[in-house]
Amino acid sequence: MTTVVVIGAGAVGCAAALHLKTAEPSLDVIVVEPDYSYAKAATGKGSGGVRQLFTRPENILMSQYTLDVIEDWQAWGTIDGTPPPELSWRPNGYLFIVGPADLETLAGNYETHLACGVQAEWLEQAELIARYPGLVSTDLAAGVLSPRDGWLNPKVFFSVLKAKAEAAGVEFLTDRVVGFDQTGAVVRAVQLASGRVIAVDSVVNAAGVHAPELAGQLGMSIPVEPMRRHEHYIETEHDANHLPFVKDVDGLAVHAYRDGVSVGKVDFDHPGGEDFTIDASDYTDRVVPAMADRFAGLGRLTLRESWTGLYDQNRFDGNMILGNWPGQLDNFYVACGFSGHGFMHALAIGRGLAELITRGSYQTLDLSRMGYQRILDDQPYAEEGVR
Repeated sequence: MTTVVVIGAGAVGCAAALHLKTAEPSLDVIVVEPDYSYAKAATGKGSGGVRQLFTRPENILMSQYTLDVIEDWQAWGTIDGTPPPELSWRPNGYLFIVGPADLETLAGNYETHLACGVQAEWLEQAELIARYPGLVSTDLAAGVLSPRDGWLNPKVFFSVLKAKAEAAGVEFLTDRVVGFDQTGAVVRAVQLASGRVIAVDSVVNAAGVHAPELAGQLGMSIPVEPMRRHEHYIETEHDANHLPFVKDVDGLAVHAYRDGVSVGKVDFDHPGGEDFTIDASDYTDRVVPAMADRFAGLGRLTLRESWTGLYDQNRFDGNMILGNWPGQLDNFYVACGFSGHGFMHALAIGRGLAELITRGSYQTLDLSRMGYQRILDDQPYAEEGVR
């Protein structure tokens, strides 16, 4: 029997395992994960946002696959006749806003959105002011809204994804991959902390922030590191439920949550490291001024909760690294460097990996530009404008 080991049981690992079993039910698919509490994993800590407002077509089309699943949630999530739990999907849309300095970039990106089938709307300043009274828009030049997009409960989505993989026959092990047996360009086996050795035909490295150290054992250098990201739950005096998921070029990201909003202001220059501490100054020095400038219409703001999680940040260009290293590691596939976008793209990533492993090439969506070769060739493939 052909055996595939998937390292990491987060959203990407489970999606890969599910698509592998769906593509080829005879495969022996084993997922290895040391901590099923997911205490340090990105899975479940994010906003649950799904958006099409990217500038690289691959990212747009991957999001569209996820949106198709969300819109077919009752059928897709039903397992053995049991319907899925409520997804808490909020299709308020995503809104990217810019000032005059970034107007030309936004306009160019808007053309890309339309070319990729996004039902995007261009909103001039007057329209922003009329639609979103909680949003301070007097200094804005324009915005782009994608009304199909929104956000959901990521823990519910993930629980169903993992349950579907289990129902399909995927085996989940509680263990840790600590090494590999390699012959030439082929990984022959994975070594586990328990002492077990599993002979493999293929390996998927979906270990998140730990993916680079595992790949490094095989000589594959990956420019990805953990980067702390803060999120804050703020109660608002005035209702925020009418707002879309708002993002700007400075890293501010705000969406309705509970009795107010969930806010993050990504610091892309934050040094790497597995750091989960909460820095109070992130809220006082970065979020408070940004909210005062942009969301004064929401009235009094009261901080209720703060938490942190880790991006597996690709310092090279901010986009995923997906696939093998041809001629050097033919059957070892990496899936990392999502830089905050892994959850919304997990399904398409899993499908792409399954196609590579079972068919030898991408069949549904060509993701080759997200491959490792661009790292070797020093050819970044970054998003433009709002990230």
